[in-house]
Amino acid sequence: MANETTTTTLSNQIAAAYDTTARFALRSIPVFDQFATVKAGSLTNPGTPVTFHIWTDLATQTSSLNEVTDVTPVQLGSTTVTVTPAEKGMTTVTTAKLRADTMLPAFNADQANVVAYNMARSVDELARTAIEGTTNEVYVAASEAATVAGDIVTADRFRQEKAELRGDNVMEFGGGYAAIIHPDVSYDLKSETGDGAWIAPAQYVNTDKIYNDEIGKFAGFRFIESPLAKITTDGGSGTVDTYRTYLLGQEALAKAVSIPVGIVPGPVTDYLKRLVPLGWYGYFGHDTFRDEAARVLVSASSIGANS
Repeated sequence: MANETTTTTLSNQIAAAYDTTARFALRSIPVFDQFATVKAGSLTNPGTPVTFHIWTDLATQTSSLNEVTDVTPVQLGSTTVTVTPAEKGMTTVTTAKLRADTMLPAFNADQANVVAYNMARSVDELARTAIEGTTNEVYVAASEAATVAGDIVTADRFRQEKAELRGDNVMEFGGGYAAIIHPDVSYDLKSETGDGAWIAPAQYVNTDKIYNDEIGKFAGFRFIESPLAKITTDGGSGTVDTYRTYLLGQEALAKAVSIPVGIVPGPVTDYLKRLVPLGWYGYFGHDTFRDEAARVLVSASSIGANS
């Protein structure tokens, strides 16, 4: 047929179509900061750093007393933990022209969402870095550098780590210690077979699942699966990547907050009021509180980048 009106004929009336709902990047739920359970309850005054005191237990007294000789006094003692807050934050600035021209009706809400997630991830990474400062870094291999592809976690290794924490009198979280584990490492633990291997969480009567991304309780730990657990590329022998699993008891992590973290709509200071800032800010710090309550287990993973 002839004289049909086609998209070519009226190409000036055809435009590319866009979804006006923008999606966000794939995200991980922050998990580390929720274990900063030690916080200043009563400060003497505003200031930095913030010092926490811990009483030292007295040595046990097992000798018999002399009937007529007075006892020798025993001195009290304490130790301190110091957490130094620091200013953290960032901002974004949009122009009036961008805000007028954008096709996204939810542009302002989307911007706030992106900034808020950056805030949460940044705080969580700072908490993770503080935990990694513990002196109790332990290895499946002889050392991190000696880690080979077969140096993966086992159920027995977690039972051993629980015994270490319990032996140091570390307090649990509601019936178990916490283990923040990378999905690659979790895969190895769940793939183990035989007596004493991983039991499906559904077999537990667990009504107190309160932590972000908790996947189950096993071997004395409440496991929280997170891709935010640190991977060190080629950290082991040759090209073997190493993974950190964070084993925590109560009071492992302290947080000092001078100014709480939050979203900050900045002032519009340009002459034509076109540049609008939106960011986040906080004045805070993390540090290990009871060093014996934090252990970092370094391993490989069978599905890691090992070649």
